[in-house]
Amino acid sequence: MAASTNSIKNNGHAPIQNNTKKKRPTIKLTCVGSILLGMYALFLYAVLVTFEKHGVVNDETSVHSMVSFRWSGASKRLGGKNGESNDKIMNNNSPPQQQQQQQKQPQISKKTGDKVLFDVEEISTLLTGSMLKNISRYEIRIQRPPPVGSDNNQEEGLRDRRSISDVISTVLSAAQYGDRQYDDNAGDTQGQQSSNNHSNNNNNIEGGRKDDMPILTAYCESVNQTQWNTKPLPIRDTASSTHLFPIQYPHVQSCRALPSQWPIDTPTDLDPFLPWIHDVFPRPDGSAVVFVAQNRRRCFNGQRTVRANEALPEEVVSHKGYVHWEPGKNYFMRPQASLFQHVPVKKINADNDNGNDLDDGKEVEEPRYRLASHEEADQDGMETRFLCRFKKFHRDDENNPHLSIVGYSLSQFELDYDYHTYRKGYLRTHSEAGYDNHVIWTSQLLFQCPIPPEYRDWVAKGDSVEEDYATLYVDVIPIRTPPRYTPPREFFPPRYNFKAELEGLFIPDVEWGREHILPKIEDSGRWENIPVCMPSLMTHGIVPKGMDLELLALPNVKRTDKRRTVDVPMKEAGTKIHKIIACTWASATFKTRGNRAQVGDGKRRLKEWLEFNILAGFDHVYVYDNSGAFTNQDSLADIIDLFPPEKVTRIDWPCKICSNRDGNEGERSSQYAAESSCRLRFGSHAKWLGSFDTDEYLIPMGDFTSMGDVSEYLDRKGMYIAEFKSSPAKPRFDLLDNPKNTEEGSGKFTPTVKVDETFLHTYNCNWEQFPRSNTLTHRSKQMYRADYVKLHYVHYATATVVSQMTEEETIAAGLRWKHKYKEGHLHQFFEVNEATMLHTKSKVAANTQGWQDSCKIPTRSEHGCNLGFPFPVGADPSKEKFNKDGWAYNCFINEKVESYWWQRLVEAIRIRDSGGQPKSAGVEHIFSEK
Repeated sequence: MAASTNSIKNNGHAPIQNNTKKKRPTIKLTCVGSILLGMYALFLYAVLVTFEKHGVVNDETSVHSMVSFRWSGASKRLGGKNGESNDKIMNNNSPPQQQQQQQKQPQISKKTGDKVLFDVEEISTLLTGSMLKNISRYEIRIQRPPPVGSDNNQEEGLRDRRSISDVISTVLSAAQYGDRQYDDNAGDTQGQQSSNNHSNNNNNIEGGRKDDMPILTAYCESVNQTQWNTKPLPIRDTASSTHLFPIQYPHVQSCRALPSQWPIDTPTDLDPFLPWIHDVFPRPDGSAVVFVAQNRRRCFNGQRTVRANEALPEEVVSHKGYVHWEPGKNYFMRPQASLFQHVPVKKINADNDNGNDLDDGKEVEEPRYRLASHEEADQDGMETRFLCRFKKFHRDDENNPHLSIVGYSLSQFELDYDYHTYRKGYLRTHSEAGYDNHVIWTSQLLFQCPIPPEYRDWVAKGDSVEEDYATLYVDVIPIRTPPRYTPPREFFPPRYNFKAELEGLFIPDVEWGREHILPKIEDSGRWENIPVCMPSLMTHGIVPKGMDLELLALPNVKRTDKRRTVDVPMKEAGTKIHKIIACTWASATFKTRGNRAQVGDGKRRLKEWLEFNILAGFDHVYVYDNSGAFTNQDSLADIIDLFPPEKVTRIDWPCKICSNRDGNEGERSSQYAAESSCRLRFGSHAKWLGSFDTDEYLIPMGDFTSMGDVSEYLDRKGMYIAEFKSSPAKPRFDLLDNPKNTEEGSGKFTPTVKVDETFLHTYNCNWEQFPRSNTLTHRSKQMYRADYVKLHYVHYATATVVSQMTEEETIAAGLRWKHKYKEGHLHQFFEVNEATMLHTKSKVAANTQGWQDSCKIPTRSEHGCNLGFPFPVGADPSKEKFNKDGWAYNCFINEKVESYWWQRLVEAIRIRDSGGQPKSAGVEHIFSEK
């Protein structure tokens, strides 16, 4: 529904006045219907009230009549043909004066005299789309970003205090210089040396985009949310090529380094309808281009309590006594919610001059669409959100460059987010006021653009890439409609065969009309020239270009135990060459949640963790290296180079966490996107996948010595998800370095693993005795069938093949249908005989406050003494309480780790350190012999 001030004030519901006298409890059905009808009428009236009624300014000044900037150095085109100059360019020839950051004095409410602590003018500017329209009034500084981590900002990731000028400056500076210092080392000897130290760094990529090839460009369009109140939705007055604000990204020039070169400081901050893309790659069969994006709005969900004598402006909404730190940014990002919701469209015949300036003369004609109801929509336009335009680059016999349009398609979602909301039993997917971080499946936006059929085999073989850059490109054009805040069931696609619970709550003909024709692509805000690279295994050198993966295909495992579940039909995303793979998101150094502590043992941990996982039978490990988010001086590349490339692959992944706050306010966007990227990129070729931190060890137990064998065991049982219990272990005091070496004045110290010890051995001390009974679901981890899980959220599978089935499909598969979905193919590991997890979470100095007292008090819990004093093997915990030094026993040793895995890990580390290659429990695939 359209947004109105009245509806916002009550979390999406208009205030209802009910002056009816109290009657007896029994109410006839007709009375209930009358009351509901009256409430609905008041609700419809409320959503028609406009922002102008409440004094919101609507500034329609054209942006490009006021913009006159130029990039430093040579002028660079921001739109049109390659090599062509453009008058819409940035200027930084004479740097402006240092912007003064003055603390604004609190405003005083005229009604109550209370303090107004929010900048109402800024909120109005964001909601009316005036930021881009009046961009020339802001003082914009385009300058090289400081080295990552050099400012030591303790608030980074906790609160975004940037002004509108700062936001614009950040986006444009990133486009000019790259997001990280070592992306462009001209005149930067420190960054140059850093890049030379790591063979996998971006600067050592051979080949790449040539100067005459298309440049990744974001065309930003103003978003005026006050127009959303008009019914039917009017054609956007900003939909014109002359009103778009283009930003080029010339630093995107390598397919292999695409995840690290993709813009981190995103143009989504200027145009919230642009998807906040983190990764993009083709499916293994070349059928589609996959996009992994995040919900930028969730970054601004930090909250505080409403203060005493604080008057909230009409535009700002509180919730249970809390209010957003940055409500203007949160509300500005409302269009991000729209991107998760399907919109039906119908192809029409319209006057079409193609509107493009490409030079081939044989382009495919641009299709035109209008917004439609489900009944009118085309089959391929029933559940879409983006228009996709494909272009091909080539050179003629005289080496002249040409760019031709070769096809169009409509996007497809990886899953139906609204349907999943319904299956989880939630009332709404999104809220207008933005208090919805608990709806975690709206964190990751996953969609794909189908590639024109005649180019799919070309892409699948890797022939679309020349010298590490693409010759096929896709443009992504969002269909811009206001978010729907109605219950999801009110607008389900017909395939679910559901009728709306409240008829008429969302009527497309009323909301959009029957003549809302989408603007031409050249007049629309969009991502343009996104490279379509090779399939991921080829891009990262895991298999040679053009290789037939069927030569490496694993045999299917026959199911033998059919007692618990029925088989679920699943479409394999790619040829399976690995039994099980592991993904991890790690860095050389990082900050804990809330920026409470800095941890710098990432390299040491990764080396040991990789050694153990290879030893324990993982066929391949993919490391998403997040070091670039914290430092320009180091990465994990030198550690990964110690391991064979057929076992370990590094993906440079510098995306920052956008909100490192605790609980539901946090949004670890970089981690979430990394997991989805790994699942969709590399899980396509693995039967099982697990995404774990480098302090989490998956340990085969009982007679198992390989996680590959454990995965086959699960296949025979018909399980698709397997869950590990997890709680932080305690570091054994006798195996730690001398506390005096890191002791602080208050007596606390930093528990440090000795140089000649391992984390696996030191932390082999669980506070619960095996088998553990405390499930601690919020900390559990899973391994899962990559083709079965549609969306995974760190600790558990959020959406699966079964949860996305319609009622008819569920019954046809022999499964029981329930409105509230509960996973039926989940296996809880029996820790003694199957597998377990050891969580070796680092302890910091704050964890040892008062340890000399607390560690002498008998306790068997996660809390209390954070240092480990293990019970003797075979001891009776109810009788034996203290060791000979008076320390209280508080944890239990895993005997298989102590007597089997630790010894083998030490030997494997010794062999690798001496230049050898330890044997692993996994099945080797020697590609050169196939």
